Amino acid sequence: MNFISKNYRVIKEYKNLAELLFAVFVSMLGFGLIIPLLPLYAKDFGATGVELGVLTAMFALTRTLTSYPGGHLADKIGRKKLIAFGLFIYAIDMFLFGEATQLWHLYALRAIQGAASGIVWPAATVMAADIVRFEDRGKAMGLFSMMWDLGLAFGPFIGGTLSGIFSMSFSFHICSIMAFISAVLIVLRVKETAPHIVSKEIVVRKELTPYKTVLYGVCVAGFTTAFALGLTMTILSVYAKDILGLSTVAIGIIFGVRGTVRLIIKPITGELSDNYGRRTFLILGRTLSSLGTLAIIFARKFSTLLFPIIFAALGTGMARPANDAIVTSIAYKETRGKVMGIFTTWRNLGLLAGPLIGGWVYDNIGVKEPFVLCGFVGFLGVIVLFFTVHDPEKLE
Repeated sequence: MNFISKNYRVIKEYKNLAELLFAVFVSMLGFGLIIPLLPLYAKDFGATGVELGVLTAMFALTRTLTSYPGGHLADKIGRKKLIAFGLFIYAIDMFLFGEATQLWHLYALRAIQGAASGIVWPAATVMAADIVRFEDRGKAMGLFSMMWDLGLAFGPFIGGTLSGIFSMSFSFHICSIMAFISAVLIVLRVKETAPHIVSKEIVVRKELTPYKTVLYGVCVAGFTTAFALGLTMTILSVYAKDILGLSTVAIGIIFGVRGTVRLIIKPITGELSDNYGRRTFLILGRTLSSLGTLAIIFARKFSTLLFPIIFAALGTGMARPANDAIVTSIAYKETRGKVMGIFTTWRNLGLLAGPLIGGWVYDNIGVKEPFVLCGFVGFLGVIVLFFTVHDPEKLE
């Protein structure tokens, strides 16, 4: 129970952190409503496996294009404005998703959603890192990621139920309302943390980070992890329904359990990574995640699919707080937004490539081969991490 008291101390001590965490939860609750439903929604418009890949890739493409500019602006004009603006755009976009009548509407709206996400989440992650001291950054990233997954855990349960009782369009409208509430919370309750705005002192750095090799390593590994995530987000729902014969409710439960496992493990491993080294938890987590994704090919029914999903979720939950703590700790506070923007760009390139390649493999080679590909790419990322990443020292 020691980790609970330590994480509670972090929330209590850094009060602005609690307000940001709650805003993230509200936003991700809405987002979680539609994650397992979007591929099925697109299938109702006649989308093929390749077109599902394109749909996910549209999100990744625009998110990739906006992540670094978003990180740069987060350093220049502040974190709060970007987060609120992106969430308002997201709220409008989700409402229009529920009103779509043609497949190309989904493409356009998915592209807008990706652009808004590219603006919001690098700035939000950096803001969480700004709020806490170096020695508490793993705990903060664990809590930040936990609230992300808390929304993703409850969202699929709610979304699957609402789509069964009402319609999928209704779930998108609820998601829109959640994003709007989150934007209002950011505007009214969260204070700006950008260094030059808080202190009125402008510091110019000649380099983004003294840990260039570490940055290269986490960027490559971020690409491989996102490649697998983007592929499974596109294919998993369809695979579970068409190959394993699971219902929409069962698929919602699968995604909900995955989110629940991650949210439970993240604050635990976030606190442990502060004490025993972030590199260790990053490498171990990525290894478990790759093994779990690969094991999906052995699933035959709901219970045998649930086990590898839980295994992969444990790995993801273990790695994410350590990963974000490393990325935000290798940068100076004045360049933190740019460094996070660079890392997020690489991660988004993986989200772009994964769905496109995975959708093609699913349609043309086999329904299990995408998960084999995910496991292989994930292990490549682990090898890169092993030889490039070490725990950084505190930067002033």
